[in-house]
Amino acid sequence: MTPPPGDFLKRWVHDNAWLTPARRELLGRWVDDPTPREEVAEQIGVPLGELLRAFNHTGPISPPVGFRYRSAGFAVTAMEGTCDDIADGRYPQFGSPVTLRCYLADAALLPQGMLEAADWNFMDAGRPGFLGYAYGVRSGETLYLAGVQSDIAVRYSYLFQGRGGETERRVGDDVRLGGADDPAADYADYVPVLRRTFQRYWIQVMLGAVAAWAGTEPDLTELGLLDFPLTSEEDTRGHVVQRVYRELPDRMTTTGRCVRVADSCHPYTVAHFDDVARYLGDRWKPDVRPAA
Repeated sequence: MTPPPGDFLKRWVHDNAWLTPARRELLGRWVDDPTPREEVAEQIGVPLGELLRAFNHTGPISPPVGFRYRSAGFAVTAMEGTCDDIADGRYPQFGSPVTLRCYLADAALLPQGMLEAADWNFMDAGRPGFLGYAYGVRSGETLYLAGVQSDIAVRYSYLFQGRGGETERRVGDDVRLGGADDPAADYADYVPVLRRTFQRYWIQVMLGAVAAWAGTEPDLTELGLLDFPLTSEEDTRGHVVQRVYRELPDRMTTTGRCVRVADSCHPYTVAHFDDVARYLGDRWKPDVRPAA
């Protein structure tokens, strides 16, 4: 598939009227630059959280759409804009950007501090209960995802299982290195709730969030997941990247598709959303009513 030609960054960053001029200048300089964000924040003299909130709120955010997985309720919002993960060549630039955020419907289930501790990307957009996000573009009838991430699911063991040593933790507008026993002690009583509502099933919950939102978009019928080359570290059995980008497509009926942008082929595995729903099964229940 070859999308119509266009300057993606010009349309969605440099000429994005939703952004203030200062935000457009900031994003235009750094959005596709892989310089570590803590170094960028230090260079321009702002807290890391302030910088990343600017990078991760680049368009209007939709009202939440509700869904359930197993016994827990969730909500997903959509932003027509890029997020900070556009750097490093793993975000093919075509179509219209979409950033989906997943939240607990009942934010009181887990302390906000517990959820924020793992959110080093400052992706919550000011809504409590943030759990993870998916990002990519939509083009034609297909939502092409470049990434599906949950920092709290991946960092769970480092933060909440008290294995000693040190770990990073979000505190206010900063990310600080400290003793791993501290967050484990702070939130020990809530670890079972996190495990049974989300951590054990986070990939399915995130896929359910994508499918729930897509169900409100009549023009979307297919889901594509980027089949990017893995690093040597990622290309190991059990690695989270393997579980999301290799094993998950194997559990559905998919076809391969090359999306050609600027003479480069970006391979995706593509499934119909009906097949995504079959994979999620009865544990997943989309809700046509908007979440609170």
